[in-house]
Amino acid sequence: MLKLEADTQSPAAELPSLRPAKPISRDGVVQAILNLFKAPDYLEIGVNQGKTFNALRARTKVAVDPKFLFDHQEVAARVSGTTFHETTSDDYFGRIAGAKTAFDVIYLDGMHTSEQTIRDLINAISFLKPGGVIAIDDVFPCSYMASLPDRGDTRIISKATTGVPSPWMGDVFRLVFFVETFCQQFNYATVNNNHGQLVLWREPRRDVPQRTLSQVAAKEYKDLFLEAPSFRAASLDVILTKIRQAQKA
Repeated sequence: MLKLEADTQSPAAELPSLRPAKPISRDGVVQAILNLFKAPDYLEIGVNQGKTFNALRARTKVAVDPKFLFDHQEVAARVSGTTFHETTSDDYFGRIAGAKTAFDVIYLDGMHTSEQTIRDLINAISFLKPGGVIAIDDVFPCSYMASLPDRGDTRIISKATTGVPSPWMGDVFRLVFFVETFCQQFNYATVNNNHGQLVLWREPRRDVPQRTLSQVAAKEYKDLFLEAPSFRAASLDVILTKIRQAQKA
């Protein structure tokens, strides 16, 4: 089984911390999930500079991004089993991924809008192996400014109010409410000892809340706190245990 040293974890908390003392890195979370599989096949949507993708170990790794900001051809030549597709996620899922394409772990870190991420999630489910896991980045924005769906708005407001550039996570947080309401065949949790990554695995839930799509789309930053139980925050260790149990069921 492929292994990577796990990051030190901070104690469990009710919510993903806005400023965790000892945060687990993105690749630390994803590698821990990959380690649940003997020879995992991995897909990453939204690779950017390759910091997470290039740190991971898997049997095969597929990267999708409209514009790689590193020498991906050099990596492909050096690392066996690695494939790069410089295109959009829509194009990859609709044209490139074939009927036999399937992955054990899929990591979604593409365009940080709820609409695009929900579309990526629905597409990803079609290419997920039985027992597979999907992780989604940045579902718990660190501030109101970071939660705005338009990156330009975040820049304008942060410049006017603090003069310091704000991170942009977009309104991906709305996807959590979408999953809770409309993806009943999946169980999920949010990693609480980093910036907030959603992890989904196949395990039917008996009950789902009664929300409309319009109500999901209307969720605001304040709802991260007012409806905190919807995020099902848990430490990575607890989440991994739940996934193992579901895989054995």
